[in-house]
Amino acid sequence: MDVVLTKAFGFLFMIAMGFALKRGGLFSQKDTDLLTRLVMKITLPMVIVSNFRNLDLNSSFLIDITLGLLTNFLVIGIVLLLTRKKQPAQRSFYIINGSGYNIGLCTMPFMQSFFEAEAIAIVCMFDVGNAIMVFGITFTIAMMIAKGKGNVRGKEIIKTLFSSMPFVAYVVMISISTLGIKLPGIVFDLAGMMGQANTFLAMILIGIMFEPKIEKRVLKDMGSVFVLRLVVACIFSYLIYHYLPAPLLHRQVLSIVVFSPILSIAPIYTERCGYDRSAAAVLNSLMLPLSLVLMTILLIALQLY
Repeated sequence: MDVVLTKAFGFLFMIAMGFALKRGGLFSQKDTDLLTRLVMKITLPMVIVSNFRNLDLNSSFLIDITLGLLTNFLVIGIVLLLTRKKQPAQRSFYIINGSGYNIGLCTMPFMQSFFEAEAIAIVCMFDVGNAIMVFGITFTIAMMIAKGKGNVRGKEIIKTLFSSMPFVAYVVMISISTLGIKLPGIVFDLAGMMGQANTFLAMILIGIMFEPKIEKRVLKDMGSVFVLRLVVACIFSYLIYHYLPAPLLHRQVLSIVVFSPILSIAPIYTERCGYDRSAAAVLNSLMLPLSLVLMTILLIALQLY
């Protein structure tokens, strides 16, 4: 337990350090663009590549990918049902911020510190389904509701999906593994070296992005999304751990992953759908540290340390 708490404290310390450095003037909100590009386009894809070194794809991983899709679809369905009387922009806000998981910037670095490559591969496979949703289908649904069907183009969906380097890395590595192609060891060695920076950069970035200011006029919607994510995560976690037809390790890892925070680019998507971007930014900031705490509690409860 001491190891888990020490590592969890380390994550929170790095987040706090990023926030303190921003408040001290060393970093600004503008620096998030550079750090986000470094993490999403270099270090995170390298983590994904390195985790495929000894990975043997099997039917269990198909369950993980399907679950990444299914959890998103279920939440979107729940949101559409619960918000049917709200304004289009509000419904889009609920869809974008109520569904989807920030695997790359939060969950992946966190899980890396506690699990070996096989468990991280499970996270990666779940994120394949998750990425298809959050970078394409979810945003499309939100745009259709907010601005009408005529404003959504298939070309834009494909472009958004394949502009995500983690998603591209998943597609390439899964294809290579499926075809039985063996990459030289030096490729995985170099990827592992670059991927080691992912955890620190991601936590510092989260700290810089943390913004505690709250607009009173959007408090109700923020509170509703906050409660929705927690309730749904608890239900998913329980069902996955007890009833998912998969090996124990898959059930353990995935029951933690569903507590991942909101997607980091949710504020951008929220603004494009006509809702207040600051509401999504603040909600995102509040969910990040809470998710780390909840995932740490689950690690201890499941004795995965």
